[in-house]
Amino acid sequence: MFDSNIHVQNNSFDNLKLISNKIKANNITKALCMFDNEKKFKDRKLFYDNCLKTNTLIPVATIRNTKNLKNEIENINKIGFKFIKFHPRNLNIKIGNEFYTKAFRLIKKTKLNIMWCTFDGWSTAKISEMNQLEFLSKLTNIVDNNKIILMHAGGPNILKFYEKFRFSENIFFDLSYTITHYENTSIEKDIIFLMNKFDKRIVSGCDYPAIKLKKYLDSLNKILKKAKIKNFKLKNILNNNLHYILKG
Repeated sequence: MFDSNIHVQNNSFDNLKLISNKIKANNITKALCMFDNEKKFKDRKLFYDNCLKTNTLIPVATIRNTKNLKNEIENINKIGFKFIKFHPRNLNIKIGNEFYTKAFRLIKKTKLNIMWCTFDGWSTAKISEMNQLEFLSKLTNIVDNNKIILMHAGGPNILKFYEKFRFSENIFFDLSYTITHYENTSIEKDIIFLMNKFDKRIVSGCDYPAIKLKKYLDSLNKILKKAKIKNFKLKNILNNNLHYILKG
């Protein structure tokens, strides 16, 4: 398995190695990994280097410096990252802000793969008046040569996201959080529909440590059993698609 969403709080090699060993023990051979406590440039570089040493964790850079966006993206690209993540809620920059348009125009000049958190619940601010789906349509049109992973696949709006982006071959849907959070709901049927119809553009992750590995694997196995998908589609979702994105 290739996991699309693992978070770490400590970027030391010893900690990353422990996590690497833990996920390998659960049949996860590779994982996209994000460091949540980055404060300085040296944190980012250390995280990148230590991830590569594990030979398991693929480092993902998270946008932090919003004041000098050009330097931020150039720095991420220069270090060697292949993935860059936008988390609007953590950035506290509302969906629809020109900041994102500027960022995507800068990324267009690189080969960076983009990860975008589609979870748009804001507990500490007023609800955004911008329709995320329509705004993402504008952003993704800017970077038609960069691959994009829509994290959590729009959650309860998963089929709306599918209809909007199903013909955009550079856009992939990540099912982390969504698989576990919406277990035994009507959304589960939507996920099963996509697994059968959209297998070449779906990836899956555990969202560790927010969700325990056992919980994720239990939920994943249950929905795969219900989906009754063919083996080649299973391989696409659990492994092949992320390898394809990584190779660029």
